Amino acid sequence: MQFDRIENVVNIPTIQLKEVTIVGAGGSAPLIENLTRSGVQHWKLVDPDIIENVNISRQGHAPDDIGMSKVEAVANKIRAINPETTIECFPIDFTMLCDDEIRESFGDTDLFILATDSFAAQSRGNEVALLLNTSAIWIGLYAGGLGGEVVFWHPELDCCFRCLCSGRYKAQSKANEEGRSLDPPSDGATIFDIQLLDSIAGHLCLGLLTRGNDNRFGKLIDQLGNRQFIQVGISPGFRINGNDVIRKHLGVDENCQSCFAWNSIALSDPAQGNDYCPDCEKYRGTLFPSLSHGVGSMRVRTDQTQSQ
Repeated sequence: MQFDRIENVVNIPTIQLKEVTIVGAGGSAPLIENLTRSGVQHWKLVDPDIIENVNISRQGHAPDDIGMSKVEAVANKIRAINPETTIECFPIDFTMLCDDEIRESFGDTDLFILATDSFAAQSRGNEVALLLNTSAIWIGLYAGGLGGEVVFWHPELDCCFRCLCSGRYKAQSKANEEGRSLDPPSDGATIFDIQLLDSIAGHLCLGLLTRGNDNRFGKLIDQLGNRQFIQVGISPGFRINGNDVIRKHLGVDENCQSCFAWNSIALSDPAQGNDYCPDCEKYRGTLFPSLSHGVGSMRVRTDQTQSQ
C-alpha cells in the first residue's frame, strides 16, 4: 500500500507494528476497513454473530455476506484492502473468556476497541484493559441514533471506563436484579450515525497507536489529557434527562441559531477517579484509604506510580 498522502500525520512504520483487537464486527466494519487503510496490519476480530439480512442496511456488510460469520466477512474486507495483513478470527462471546484465556489469546494486543451495544461486553472490556494494562476505546451509540459516546483509556490515566461511567454500572446492576436490559435497541440508528461516531473513534485509535510521534495524531491524546469521555450530539433533538448537554458544556446560548447538531464535547471525570472503583481495586491494586465502599476518597496506587 502507498501511504504518501497520510504519512505526514500518521506514523506508518509505528502503526504497522501494532496489534489491534476489536470486539464487535458489525457496525464497526467500516471503521476496521478505514483503520486498515491507515496502516493497521495486525488484527484480532471478536464477534459470535452471523450476518443476517437485517444487518445489510446499517453495518457495512454486503448481501453476499449473509450467512457468514461477521469476523470472517470483515477479514475478507481487510485482505481485499491489504493482502499483507495478519488476522485472527474469534467467532466467540468475549464475555465468556476467563482472565487466563484473555492473556493467552490477546496478551500482545496494543489497543482494544469495544464496539458493541452490549454492556456486558463493554464492561468486560474494561476489566481486560486493566488486566493487560493495555489502551482501549469504547464506542456507544445511544437509543435511536440521537447521540453517542466514545471513551478511551491508557495506562497513564487514573480514570478507567468504570470510573467514568459509575452511574451506568449502578443502573445496570439494578436492571439486572429486576430482570430488565438497558442495552439500547438498534432501531432508528442508521449507518451514518454509526460512522459519525466511528470517525471520531478512528482519530482516537490513530492517536493511541502512534502517541508520542511529532505529528497531528501523535500529539492528539496528550492534547486531550484527562478528557476521556467524548459525547456527540447527532440529532438536534439529542437530550440527556431533558437537558441539552452539548450546548450546556460548550457554553452556547439557547438562542444561538448556528448551534444545531453534529457537535461533540470532551469531558473528564469530575471525581478524578477517586470514587470507589472495584475494577481499579482488583486489576490495578488501587487503594481507597478513607473508603466506605461507594463513598468518594483519594485513590492511591499500590505500585506508588501515582497518587492523588
